Amino acid sequence: MKTDLDRDNFLALLGKLNSEENDEILAAARDINAKMTVAGVSWDDLLVSQGEEKEDRSDFETGGGDQENGEEKGKDENLEPLNEEESQEAETLINAIRDMKVSEATKKELDEYKEDLREGEFEKMDLRYLRALKARLSD
Repeated sequence: MKTDLDRDNFLALLGKLNSEENDEILAAARDINAKMTVAGVSWDDLLVSQGEEKEDRSDFETGGGDQENGEEKGKDENLEPLNEEESQEAETLINAIRDMKVSEATKKELDEYKEDLREGEFEKMDLRYLRALKARLSD
């Protein structure tokens, strides 16, 4: 499976679906959907049967991807730092999403993204996630 999903973060979002607060449930569902969209995975990709080999699940657990000639597909594109225009777009998206009705967990994640931007640790895959999240929240 090709994915950049962080297993612990994804499981935390799934746990929020048990909340008593409808807003938190909706925000978690939107976050899950956005992360899956950016990673290019479907529920079928994520939900493997017990009969499938552990090797198939290890990509999700470690955030790995398909290997081609010893290198990950899209590795350079996903981990590439942003140029100035993309950095400004990321900042704009963070501010726009923060102004929407989002959970406290999402606000905290946005704060972490701002810090990553300042430290130059924000990557193209993070920008794609923000675009997808904003699109989902705008629906």
